[in-house]
Amino acid sequence: MGTPRVRKDALVQFYTSGYDESARLARPKSRLELLRTQELLRERLPAAPARVLDVGGGTGAHAAWLAAEGYRVDLVDVVPEHVRAARELAARHTDGFGARVGDARSLEDGDASVDVCLLLGPLYHLQDPSDRAAALAEAVRVTRSGGLVCAAAISR
Repeated sequence: MGTPRVRKDALVQFYTSGYDESARLARPKSRLELLRTQELLRERLPAAPARVLDVGGGTGAHAAWLAAEGYRVDLVDVVPEHVRAARELAARHTDGFGARVGDARSLEDGDASVDVCLLLGPLYHLQDPSDRAAALAEAVRVTRSGGLVCAAAISR
């Protein structure tokens, strides 16, 4: 799996060499993206305290508001610095969430172990069709029957 490793390393370097992911959705030009994502998710999410796995959750922008609304949230991200920032954010909130380093293509979670799986970032970065298919298959695998998988991607 040499090629995906190179992309993963490049991705980690990009996000740890000056790009501030924690501020991305707070910027005025990105505020609409956050609000629209929240609106779309709220229309479809099962009632709290459903378990949500936020795969590629970055620094916790979505995990924080979901946890504040009563969901049991675990965040997984490939960038260790994002996970560190997400843990700091979770610690500042009464309704925290878990955060760990992981790869969307190979999740640690058990089969049918979550009610909702979010893929709101990984498909932007996984350029190889087999990597995207692996991430989607993993999201489906960990989501219980009748659960919700939400994925975002940018088309060509």
